[in-house]
Amino acid sequence: MSWHPELEPDPHGDDDGRPMPGERRRRVLRIAVLIALGALVLPLVLSAYSVAKSAADRACAVYVSAYDADAAGFRTAFDLFGPGGPGWECRSVSAGGTERVIAELGPLPAAPRQLPPSPPAERDA
Repeated sequence: MSWHPELEPDPHGDDDGRPMPGERRRRVLRIAVLIALGALVLPLVLSAYSVAKSAADRACAVYVSAYDADAAGFRTAFDLFGPGGPGWECRSVSAGGTERVIAELGPLPAAPRQLPPSPPAERDA
């Protein structure tokens, strides 16, 4: 037995008399909600990246000054597929432009509490 609106009232009591919204209107509402969520999340992601980048730069400066006195500078980069897993990588840059990995800083870098001893220099044989 089917329900006929002209013969009896809505059995569920949720009929407000308005027509159901069309597919086009639902699609527009979904897009608007996705844009609003993106506008809320994007500043958080950018802020977290900025804080992590500046922390990686400060930690890398400490590592490079301790382990590579001849370095002309340093560079930090986030590496998704690094040897230690995803995280920040610290590289020293020589005057000639060559780079050498100094430290794996991890996904949330922090300043080192105590630097490990530097590896012994290789002896000429």
